[in-house]
Amino acid sequence: MRLCIPYIVSMDWRDLQTFLATAEAGSTLGASEALGLDQSTVSRRVTAFEKAIGQRLFERLPSGLVMTPAGERMLATARGVDSDIHALERQMIGEDPALHGDIRLTVPPLMLDAFVAPILQDFHRRHPEVHLEIDVSMAEMNLTKREADIAIRGSNTPPEHLIGRCAGRYHLAVYAHRDLAGKPEDLPWIGWGEPGELDAWITEHGLPPAKEVVWRVDGMEGQIAMVKAGLGITAIPCPLADAEPDLVRVYPDKSWPNRDIWVLTHKDLMPSPRIRTLFNFLADELRSRRVVLEGNGG
Repeated sequence: MRLCIPYIVSMDWRDLQTFLATAEAGSTLGASEALGLDQSTVSRRVTAFEKAIGQRLFERLPSGLVMTPAGERMLATARGVDSDIHALERQMIGEDPALHGDIRLTVPPLMLDAFVAPILQDFHRRHPEVHLEIDVSMAEMNLTKREADIAIRGSNTPPEHLIGRCAGRYHLAVYAHRDLAGKPEDLPWIGWGEPGELDAWITEHGLPPAKEVVWRVDGMEGQIAMVKAGLGITAIPCPLADAEPDLVRVYPDKSWPNRDIWVLTHKDLMPSPRIRTLFNFLADELRSRRVVLEGNGG
């Protein structure tokens, strides 16, 4: 009797990764944005992957992609493989004894210029063989998947699976252009978020009701720019607004605690000397500036 040995498909991790991104995004367009590839490349890889394994993983419907039962099974496997690969990568970095190499750091917009860049300059002078790749965005990079190695975030509830050090809590105050601050009641408010969100914030903090909200701007850069242009008043983090010579506080004696500033990393990366050294350096230096964070150093 002849033994029949099944054919084992040799999988390319890139194909499995492309499938996983497509499944989680729900479209090849979403996957292309997540992977930094052309949509046509993603579509071609998914089709080639299906052909290689002899299974249709998605149904192509007018409304979009829908996973087949085979795709659902593949998704569970792909997530497990993805988790194992990232865990192995973190472990290998954590065991690297050298104080050199690359680190991925993610920092919120404006904070790089106001705080972090001078700290990094000092760090580079001390450790010139450590090179940094810096993402400046509000996106919460996934440290488990090593989208970043270290994150600086404003949060009162940092993820429990990460190691973190709190550098302090930044405060908010209401600011106007210095030439217009004498009569803040005549100035419109610059709002944010959903309708009614600003009014709720004003009421919560015991401020006079907003006369009108002419502008609504999401993004701190935009809000600061509008106030600097003399277009209204709004609440801005003190460490950012106090650094702007054209801005002054509408209520000089009032500021309100908002969010903690955390330096975060994954526990598997802390044994790495370069990760641990930068992590502690950032936390120590930011904490030494906590008076400014709290709005008392302007």
